Amino acid sequence: MTVTFVLNVENIHNAGLGNNNSHCNVANKRTKMNTRQTSIDCYNEIKNSDLLAKRRFETFEAIFKSAPCTRQEALEHTNPLNALSLSAARFTELRRIGVIYEKDVRPCKVTGRNVIEWDLTDRLPVNIKNPNKTKKQRLDAALNSLRELYKNKDNSTDQDWKIVADLIKSI
Repeated sequence: MTVTFVLNVENIHNAGLGNNNSHCNVANKRTKMNTRQTSIDCYNEIKNSDLLAKRRFETFEAIFKSAPCTRQEALEHTNPLNALSLSAARFTELRRIGVIYEKDVRPCKVTGRNVIEWDLTDRLPVNIKNPNKTKKQRLDAALNSLRELYKNKDNSTDQDWKIVADLIKSI
């Protein structure tokens, strides 16, 4: 269920209802919110715990302010000096760690082109280890396996040799 409402941050703070954990931390005085409460809670957790690097958080916050949105629409809600942090690569990084997702393809309100529409998930970032090893790491792994195979040459099996051969091929 998606709830749409207009939030006047200044009135909430004047009434004493705002606190550091509310979605009122958004910098705009008047912000149109079209975000699920779970996404708002996730945003506050990410912000308060510094779970994202500075540039990733700037991009995440821009999406939060206008979600669901395209990259150019998110760019409208940021400081022009931070435009570089809203590169396509930043969106891909945020998708890979699980905090945003590709919702749809639609015409952008800024450019008029058919582009990807992005939205927030209700998950915290997940550190994904890069499975790609450098050439040096692959070479070291192959050499170490070859050394182990040489030490145990009397007890080695065909399978052991195949493993070393595959490691050498991966270099």
